[in-house]
Amino acid sequence: MKRKSIALLSTILAGAIVLTGCGTKDTAKKNNAAASQKANEVKKATDVSKLPQVAKDRKDTLIVGGSAPKGKFNPLYSDSVYDGYVTSLIFEGLISNDEQGNPTPALASKWDISQDGKTYTFTLVDNAKFSDGTPVTADDVAFTYTALCDPKYDGPRTDAVEKLQGYKEYKEGSAATVSGIKVIDKNKISFTLTEVKGPGIYDFGYGVLPKAVYNFEKGNMQKIKDSFLKPIGAGPYKFVDFKQGESVTFEKNDNYYKGAPKIAKIIYKVTNDKTNVQELSAGQVDVNQVTANANTVKMVQTAGFLDQQIFSANNYNYIGLNTRLPMFSDKKVRQALMYGTRRKEFVDSYYQGYGTVANTNNAPTSWVEPTGLNEYTYDLEKAKKLLDDAGWKMNDSTKVREKDGKPFEVHWLATSDNAMIQAMIPVVKEDWTKLGIKLITDSMDFNTIAEKVYDKQDFQMYAMGWSLSTDPDPSGIFSKSQDVLGGNNSVGWHPDKSEELIAKGLGTTDQKVRKEAYQEWCKLINDEVPYLFVSNPKQVWAVSSKVKNLNISAFRDWTYDIYKVELTDPSAK
Repeated sequence: MKRKSIALLSTILAGAIVLTGCGTKDTAKKNNAAASQKANEVKKATDVSKLPQVAKDRKDTLIVGGSAPKGKFNPLYSDSVYDGYVTSLIFEGLISNDEQGNPTPALASKWDISQDGKTYTFTLVDNAKFSDGTPVTADDVAFTYTALCDPKYDGPRTDAVEKLQGYKEYKEGSAATVSGIKVIDKNKISFTLTEVKGPGIYDFGYGVLPKAVYNFEKGNMQKIKDSFLKPIGAGPYKFVDFKQGESVTFEKNDNYYKGAPKIAKIIYKVTNDKTNVQELSAGQVDVNQVTANANTVKMVQTAGFLDQQIFSANNYNYIGLNTRLPMFSDKKVRQALMYGTRRKEFVDSYYQGYGTVANTNNAPTSWVEPTGLNEYTYDLEKAKKLLDDAGWKMNDSTKVREKDGKPFEVHWLATSDNAMIQAMIPVVKEDWTKLGIKLITDSMDFNTIAEKVYDKQDFQMYAMGWSLSTDPDPSGIFSKSQDVLGGNNSVGWHPDKSEELIAKGLGTTDQKVRKEAYQEWCKLINDEVPYLFVSNPKQVWAVSSKVKNLNISAFRDWTYDIYKVELTDPSAK
């Protein structure tokens, strides 16, 4: 199921969609961002003899720490990085990707793209089986992508199928099949689009579902949802147990087509950034992402037995504003909030050189490389004037601005155990008080906020991050089709110009044309700021020196090639 796609991040650390997923034609362009990236920095353990005994004794189990998954353990619905980790271990897609983000074979041993760029034909590997021992066939692939086209599908993956021939007839009409999906034989399948889609190959990284297990009548997507906590796939590990807010347990899949994993058991343990370094140092957790700043890096080094993998991340943090609401519908208000917040001061203080200020929907890893952006340097007077111009006038008695008799009061859904957000709250409150805005924080856990923001669109303001897709196409977050309950366009921003530029970037395989379209789009969102962009942080991963062959980078998380990872004695000669 490897497709490095968009996924929500709680933000510690930071969270367009999450997964990923070979080409005989040069439609899948090389991800040239790699050429400008610095090599990943690896800080090796300084004293492996400090490995705690509890970690030494744990010889057949890898413990990975991270934020709590929601329990959407299905590649059609998983929408957070953390649920994505779970689905990555259990499911497998037709394609995966390499360290530069370029597509590579997975369940598909090869593929062809037609001369007109509209038809993708995949040949499956011969020996792939689901964890229950049944073979993976083209019928399973067809079932998976047809499910995404279902009239009742309400997840975030619509962008992967909406250009398929027959999509509308199946989604909105009485068609019994999607005409663009054709099973050629048990090991070969083709997908035909209505038009060229530049990054189309990346749509085929989502995990394949076994039809025999998940099959349902058209319109009954509830059966898929009812199976969230009973996942079965063709990935390297099998699901064992889920304890909400505590852990997810896996055991190796001996039927895995690339070979049985070397580690018998994996436990994904729910941790938080207030205590994760202590748990790593005590040997209770083997792998975890930690806050990207100099203080944390030094703390991890002090443990002695922990390696650190540090790299420019393909993500950014932001504050989302519900632009459907009158208070945020005017871009002058949103611009005022950008000018009136000390973003650079916060980023410099919090990340201590391990992050930069974000000003658009992009990451340093991207080949888009937008230029000419407004950096919104802190300017209190300019912010005040923009609010005045937008009709929000200061009440000299209450010191809170008003418009049409309503005070400017904003409720911020704030993740309670997120160190970055908790550090940002007093800064934003102080800055916005000077602007005449009353900010009220409503603290709750990440999954509750994600449900309110994405599944219900019931919010005024929140802070999260995006783990961006391998390809810089922003449609998975900001297209009009994502402005639905369960979609990714939670803030409701999709002006006609945005749709036009997204279509231009999607409708060609010419990377020069795509780059120009996305550069212009980045300027548009930088001007309209439906998000208050905060930071492009690096990622810092602490990995016990007992863990070998685990390599994490901007386009490959810890689940990639997990079957190769081993547990060893780092002090053995």
